[in-house]
Amino acid sequence: MGAGNFGREAAELVAEINKDKYQWNLIGYIDETKEKQGAIINNSLVLGDLDWLKNNTGLNLWAVCAVGSPRGKYSLLKKLTGCNLHFANLIHPTVGLSRSVELGVGNIVCWHSLLSVNTRVGNHVSINPGCGIGHDTVIDDYSSLYWNVTLAGNVRIHQGCEIGSKTVVIPQKTVGKWSIIGAGAVVTKNIPENCLSVGVPAQPLKNLAEYF
Repeated sequence: MGAGNFGREAAELVAEINKDKYQWNLIGYIDETKEKQGAIINNSLVLGDLDWLKNNTGLNLWAVCAVGSPRGKYSLLKKLTGCNLHFANLIHPTVGLSRSVELGVGNIVCWHSLLSVNTRVGNHVSINPGCGIGHDTVIDDYSSLYWNVTLAGNVRIHQGCEIGSKTVVIPQKTVGKWSIIGAGAVVTKNIPENCLSVGVPAQPLKNLAEYF
């Protein structure tokens, strides 16, 4: 679901998983953009919009929501009532996944990331390449971690957070729900919800609640 930049990366991830062990038959993309309907993107068809799913509820369909923005994911997934979908976890073969990791559904974990012992990941979380997730860290639903994010031990990322590339969160810190951390930030204090924070150390810049 989603035929944009991250959708193309998710499709490539499916191909990489199948090279290691064939698991998925990728039939195409679902995208709400009218101009993309029927297009071929990286050798995969844009099947249609959400109506296509509603018209094919009898099929045994598995999906992931390959949208980078947490709010975009949340909005799209809330429209799926009655679509009768199963949600897959796509995990690249190079990912280091501890045996004690707990995963929900619909998660995308990309190349060369590491999830350490007793970490918990909710539903529809995106973890881009090269991320390091420390022990006992919790990442809640709809959150997105961009390239090379480092979360130390006992970190809590609440629902719908967007964590910019090369961000570091030191141990035992919390990022409140629907907050955004700018690229390259170092989080040394707890971040409140609906907050845009940037810098080293990360400082609150803007309250996002008024924008959504």
